[in-house]
Amino acid sequence: MILVPHLNLFDSRGNLVSLGKKVGSGGEGDVYEIAPHRRDVLAKIYHKPLNGERQEKLRLMVNGCNDDLKEFAAWPLGLLHAGKNGPVCGFVMPRISDCEPIHKVYGPSHRKESFPNADWKFLVRTAKNLAAAFYIIHKYGYVIGDVNEGNILVTKKACVRLIDCDSFQVQTRDMIYHCEVGVAQFTPPELQKSKDFKMVRTQNHDNFGLAILIFLLLFMGRHPFSGVYKGKDDMPIERAIAEYRFAFGRSAALKAMALPPNSVGLSIVPSEISSLFELAFTESGLQSGGRPSANDWWNVLDALEKRLKKCPTESMHTHYTGLAICPWCNLENNSGILLFLSSDTISRIDVIAEWQKVLAIKAPGPIPEIKPRNYRCLPAPLSPETARALIFRKIRQAVAALLLIISAVLVMWVWSAGPGIYKTSDLACLVPAAIAGLILMYPGRDTAEKKHRKKEFEDARYSWRLWEKKWKAEAGNAEFAAQLGALTVLKGKYEAIEQEYKNALVTLQHTSREHQQKKFLENCFIDACTSPGLSENRKAALRSFGIETAADIVPYKIMSIPGFDSALTNELMNWRKQQESRFVFEEEKRVSASDIQGLIHTFQPKIRPVEREILIGIEKLHSIQQQIFKNRAKFQPIVEKSARDLAQAHANLSVFALTGKFF
Repeated sequence: MILVPHLNLFDSRGNLVSLGKKVGSGGEGDVYEIAPHRRDVLAKIYHKPLNGERQEKLRLMVNGCNDDLKEFAAWPLGLLHAGKNGPVCGFVMPRISDCEPIHKVYGPSHRKESFPNADWKFLVRTAKNLAAAFYIIHKYGYVIGDVNEGNILVTKKACVRLIDCDSFQVQTRDMIYHCEVGVAQFTPPELQKSKDFKMVRTQNHDNFGLAILIFLLLFMGRHPFSGVYKGKDDMPIERAIAEYRFAFGRSAALKAMALPPNSVGLSIVPSEISSLFELAFTESGLQSGGRPSANDWWNVLDALEKRLKKCPTESMHTHYTGLAICPWCNLENNSGILLFLSSDTISRIDVIAEWQKVLAIKAPGPIPEIKPRNYRCLPAPLSPETARALIFRKIRQAVAALLLIISAVLVMWVWSAGPGIYKTSDLACLVPAAIAGLILMYPGRDTAEKKHRKKEFEDARYSWRLWEKKWKAEAGNAEFAAQLGALTVLKGKYEAIEQEYKNALVTLQHTSREHQQKKFLENCFIDACTSPGLSENRKAALRSFGIETAADIVPYKIMSIPGFDSALTNELMNWRKQQESRFVFEEEKRVSASDIQGLIHTFQPKIRPVEREILIGIEKLHSIQQQIFKNRAKFQPIVEKSARDLAQAHANLSVFALTGKFF
């Protein structure tokens, strides 16, 4: 017998209740608005009459309702009866609006549509709020039982709401009202072999499903038991759960399991969280209370949320501060999968405006020329005694020169008289030269002064060379010119990437039909596929391997998933073709915002580092300019003094000898 809910519907006080339009439908009943003007509540009306046990269960839930439960769940607020004082045929519950099923949060394809501004911090917060919801349910003695992705909704602010609460397990001192439904991929190992779900559930059973959902949120929709099985036989998710084959765990290799492709491991989360996953998904969780509780999860996730940081390359990437590099950049680069939508432009700076800043930084210009030869110095005067000694030295030098000339003339005369024939007496021609040597060897009293002045000159020349080198290095224009050249190269690199992006945008516009079709297929979710061979478990396996939409369906990808043969692959390909046949090209929507976002995501990692280098480089250029001006003001008097000292030392030494070009 099917109930007709619109007639003779009363609340528990005997007031007539009128229904508005139907807003939802499920296997057990339909959901309606309550007329008139009841926007805060809805009515669920069952398709078939409820037995006495189900009616009593609803009465207990209504009596147990409180503000905590209403905050997190669509909890029964009041009973609805078929006729005044008639049997219970439904109930009133809070209206939950502006929400999406939780799998639209953790699945990248869904998330880009339903939660385009969500980053990993949003996922962490959702997981934390999910733990809070479970905590409240458990706090008041209820067991959810049917933990699954379809019974959990998420708002745009990451708040979590539980629905289908009438399926929860309710227990009194004398009676247990069972949860009679369940979904295999969220059911703990100890219950996997049960033929039906009419059994006593515990909070420890719920904690397994909670851990699965938290894992799905933190790891981009990857199911913890859907990995690559190294064995030869099939390994569906429910079997992997029953055999504790946690694909991401420490013992995965011993269980012949490996990570699915394009996924991240437990290293992306703190050890406290990875340890809780190990407890939840291994044999130790089988014991009563062995799995982490909702409160345990809330504590570690709250701590994680406070320890997140933004990726320096991509602002939409947030990750645990304990990681040296961003795991999402690495995953996106390796897989080509867009995990998070980014901002509306590839660049955050106006390169033309920034270059005006560069042009406004005045170049220091050529270094002021400072040379010792520019200074004309007179020699320091000699003492009278030294002056006389110098005159006497010059006389001796003249006499010695004359004697050497005489000796040379005599030698030439002897040689011309008979070449090759020499007598002992001929050696007398060398006597003048010997005398000249003795004269030159006489030290004279001016030697000490000459040696002193020569040392002063050498010291001054050494000091000048040091200061000249420092002057050119620290007060010269070379470093400024080099930095300006580097900035010019960066500007060119930036403009090249920007032009490449513009070219890609033009290409995108020219291939808009293909992109519109791809976009259309990305909105055809696997959830809607009704192929006979595609069970809910197989859909979950597909999602765990990153296949969420018709656009993801490629034969080689499907065939690589354990348990998917050619027949299933053909079914999926046929379903994709069916979706393609439904596509209609919209000329007025040649390029979608999502398509442009894809280009932005491709070019942002290229242009953002260049942006950063340009901004840092401009600051460095200004700093170099200021330092050069500072060094010139600081060192110029010292360098000029060093040049004058060398010029003076050169002049002082010149009175003793022809010093030549010493500088």
